Amino acid sequence: MPVIWELDFYSRPVLDENNKKLWEVLICESPTDITTEPDSLFRYAKFCSNSEVNSVTLRTALEEAIAQAPKPPSRIRFFRRQMANMITKGCEDAGIAAFASRRTLALNQWIEQRMQAVYPTYPNYQAGTNPSVAMPANTPQPLPDALIGQQWAFVNLERSPSKKCQSGKLTLVKPFR
Repeated sequence: MPVIWELDFYSRPVLDENNKKLWEVLICESPTDITTEPDSLFRYAKFCSNSEVNSVTLRTALEEAIAQAPKPPSRIRFFRRQMANMITKGCEDAGIAAFASRRTLALNQWIEQRMQAVYPTYPNYQAGTNPSVAMPANTPQPLPDALIGQQWAFVNLERSPSKKCQSGKLTLVKPFR
């Protein structure tokens, strides 16, 4: 199964020695199985100053993370649209496809955990400055005619595929990004 990483590159509520916000690259592996504990998956974090926020720094961080990871990713997901150009460029320069996605649950949980337990331990922590980790909702669009259901049918499905669900060994299938 391909390895997918979740990535964030954004300012944190911590100031450097010049009273400028520190930025951080966070990378974590997406769980591919419902029984996998998020803490057991690969994680990488690196701070940088606001003058180093560019696609070159991101590419370097990605190369360092790939060197440390057990397996390189086949693609990367990110959720911050305001960083889309820089993240896409940095990932392309590192030879990895990047996609904007709302499916970054492991990353969002890790960011929340760091907001509560890690950043407050720094001396220049700025309480109350919590950058949003939510991806803004798109404007609803009408469904194409091909997707609008004109009729319904009752069907019978085989029981054998559903046995996997009961055993707890269901592998998550990712048909969408």
